[in-house]
Amino acid sequence: MKLNANTDFLYRALIYVALNPGRLVTSREIAEAYGLSPNHIAKVCQELIRHNFLKAQRGRGGGVQLARDAESIKLGELLHLGEGNPKVVDCETGIGGACRIAPACRLKGIFAQARHAFLDVMNSHTLAEVVAQPQLRSLFDPTESK
Repeated sequence: MKLNANTDFLYRALIYVALNPGRLVTSREIAEAYGLSPNHIAKVCQELIRHNFLKAQRGRGGGVQLARDAESIKLGELLHLGEGNPKVVDCETGIGGACRIAPACRLKGIFAQARHAFLDVMNSHTLAEVVAQPQLRSLFDPTESK
């Protein structure tokens, strides 16, 4: 399953914020850390705030931080936020319109099974697991030992 860029940015933003507990992080800082567009990351942060993954403090010295513990954020939650109802293949409105063999094809059910398995795996892991990798922090902070 290929994720769209917005979903990728949602994950990246949350990872960066989770790697910086106890301090406010700006969307510009996140964008610079990944070499991404500040406008895109600002929009992603607003979306994460709206859905209670992040909380914001406005004004000078403001920024965002996790609104919930990283242990309580399931990776599958972000998929639904970024992708809506992700599908492996859309038999009804796929490339070229509705698939001609869809009424008699078993692939639709197999794809649905694969999608459920993918979501089950994503929901079995948390943001805390992702940021627990010791080397991850050093990728953003050259002063940390490698």
